[in-house]
Amino acid sequence: MIKSELDINKEKLGQRIESLRTLKDYGVREFALLAEIEHHQLINIEKGRVDPRYSTLIKISKALEIEIKELLNF
Repeated sequence: MIKSELDINKEKLGQRIESLRTLKDYGVREFALLAEIEHHQLINIEKGRVDPRYSTLIKISKALEIEIKELLNF
């Protein structure tokens, strides 16, 4: 099966979030609490399974203490 550009970008975004989270030494549950999102939602985003809402990306970027444009720099 050929992946769409959207699927590829969701995977890249998820990898970027996971990479930034682990650089800050946060576990999934710990970071999800900090970002005020459900841990299963974070897992699905990091695995590229879901298309996160803009508001969720803002929460994640704030928890990582970066601007959203840095989050999307992949």
